[in-house]
Parts: sequence; C-alpha cells; structure tokens
Amino acid sequence: MIKLRKCLNYIIWNKLKYKIAILGANEPLKRFYIQAKELGYEIHAFSSPEGAVCKEYADHFYPISFKEKETIAEICTKAGIDGVNCFSLESAIESANYVTRILGKPVNSLQCELITKNKLTVKQQLKLHGVNTAAYETSDNANISLSFPVIVKPIDSGGSRGVTLVSRREDLKEAVERAKSFTKTDWVLIEEFVEGSEYSVEYISNQGTHYFVALTEKVTTGPPNFVELEHHQPAKVDNKLLNRIKLFVESVLNVLLVAFGPSHTEIKVNSLGKIFVIEIGLRMGGDMITSDLVKLSTGYDFVDAVIKQSIGKFSKPIFKENLCSGIYFLTKDTQDVMPYIKKANEFEEIKYSEIYNSDLLVATESNDRSGYFIY
Repeated sequence: MIKLRKCLNYIIWNKLKYKIAILGANEPLKRFYIQAKELGYEIHAFSSPEGAVCKEYADHFYPISFKEKETIAEICTKAGIDGVNCFSLESAIESANYVTRILGKPVNSLQCELITKNKLTVKQQLKLHGVNTAAYETSDNANISLSFPVIVKPIDSGGSRGVTLVSRREDLKEAVERAKSFTKTDWVLIEEFVEGSEYSVEYISNQGTHYFVALTEKVTTGPPNFVELEHHQPAKVDNKLLNRIKLFVESVLNVLLVAFGPSHTEIKVNSLGKIFVIEIGLRMGGDMITSDLVKLSTGYDFVDAVIKQSIGKFSKPIFKENLCSGIYFLTKDTQDVMPYIKKANEFEEIKYSEIYNSDLLVATESNDRSGYFIY
C-alpha cells in the first residue's frame, strides 16, 4: 500500500511538474537557479552562452540572448512553459514581460513598463506626483544648477556600475563620461547627494495589492562609488519608522502603476526622518537578499513565491520565522572576511560561502567582489 501511494505521488508530481523559463544565466542568478532546481521545477534557460554559468542547473538550455523576446516566446509557447522569470536581472524585465503576455499570465501593464523602463522615467513619474526623491538633472553641462556634491549614474545600469560621487565641478565631465560608458542610451542622471541611512525594501504585488516582505540595512564602500559590502536583515528600525517606510513604498508602487510581481526599492532616511526614493526595480533584490536572506530571516520562500505567481498561483506571504540574517562580501578592502569563508564549516552560523575570484580587488562596482559568506 505504501509503495503504491509513493508511486501515485510520483506520477502526480511529474504530471503537474511546472515548466518555467528563466531569462539570463550569469553568476548573479546562480542562487535563484539552485533553489528553483531544488524546488523541482523543470527549468528552461535562455541566455547568451558567454558567462552562462547557470546552464548546468537547467533541464534545457537555449543559447539565445534574452533580448530575442519573439524567438523566446515562440519556443516557450511550443514547450508549454507555465511561467517566465528573470529574478534579479533588471535588463531582462522587458523581455520577460513580453513573453509573459504571450503566454497569458499575470503581468504589469504596458503603461507601467513604459514608466519604469529606466531610472530617468521613474524619476519623472515620481516628481510628477510629488514623491520625495533626490533632485536631478540630465545635462552633462558643467553649469548644472544642483549644489555639489552630486551623484552621477547611468540611467539603465545596476550593480553600482558607472556611479560616482562628484564633489567638485571640475570633476563632473570625467564622471559623466564614465557613466556614459555603462549605458546604452548615452543618458546619465546627475542627482543631489542625499545624506542618510540606506535601506532596501522588498515587496511582492498582486492585482494592485502590495505585500511587504523585508527591510534590509545596507553597508557600502561610501564615496565615490558606493559599492554594497554588507546586507543585514531585518534592519534595526523602530516600528514607527518601519510603518512609515511601508506606507511610503506602497505609495511609490501605486504611483508607478505596479500591479504584479516583486519589487526592490532603495531608500534613504535622513537625520530628520525624511524618506527619499533612491532607485526602484520591478524585480527581486540581488546580492542574495531575496534568494537567501529573506528565507533565513522570515521563513518565507520568496523564490518559490515569485515562481508560483508567474504561473498564476499567487498566495499571500506567510512568515514563519523572526530571525536575523546577512551577507558579507569579500574585497581587497574587506580581507578580514576571508578567514570566515575559508573556515565556514567551523561556524554554525554560516549557511553558505563562496570564493569565485582568487584576485582581491578594490571595489568600484559589484563585479569587483570576490566572494561572500551568508549567516
């Protein structure tokens, strides 16, 4: 009888085993792939073969750039794909939305997509609705009206690439040229520098209702590039501030017409308690924040939740734990992290660790980090 039940369960699982498409397969997506594999999904990966380290976790790998959305949509339709995901890969959102629409699954509107297509369009929408965000200009003219220091950044890049704090007017042109080298549009943002504590806020939205997932405290290299070196969850804020942050971020999501999917909002809170939007992406947070830290600190499997929503099976978040988690990244400036990574098996608190580059670099962008450990 027991063997028969196991056999029936096996048949039912395989019959109901969902097929998911993942756009992108580079190193930052690895933890998402591993978890999707462990959850038992049939993975169809689409990525240019260069740097596609995640293909070993895929059941089917297609050496096709995620930009080829029409081709991907055709393949997904024929393969009977149940849902499409790009997790934290912001540059693949447009293609993922396109394929999702073809498959008839829940997705944000084209108007939302147009508003949130890059940092500049987001800024324009926030300013239009009076949302607190850093003052900005898009001119690379040395005669900008903003007071120094300012932050110069590409409008369509992530991972701190091309971001520079400029304190002197005479250094502005060089920073603008650096930012332009990281953008496909040749547009850059020049923003006032907002002093304050920095956090990231994770949400998942469904049919226009927004569900708070986590608040993460961030530690960066500071000026001039602000590369993220540590994340800690939950952030140490009192309930009054936490509730203000939730209301603020939910108002931002409404202004941006967000109805479905995960979002990753970066904010600063200044010494007067005023909250500012720094950036927002309609994706899962990277740096293992959503692939690992959320699950460790809350017991909520954010990866599985996002996959299930992509196939049309959303359920409200349920948090089973109230613990602390975090990540420390390894760079030349954080060499004290190395002994913990090398002896990770001696520390019960360390859950995962990895060194993926033997050369320790001074961090000027996220790609300069050489490893990490998660507690």
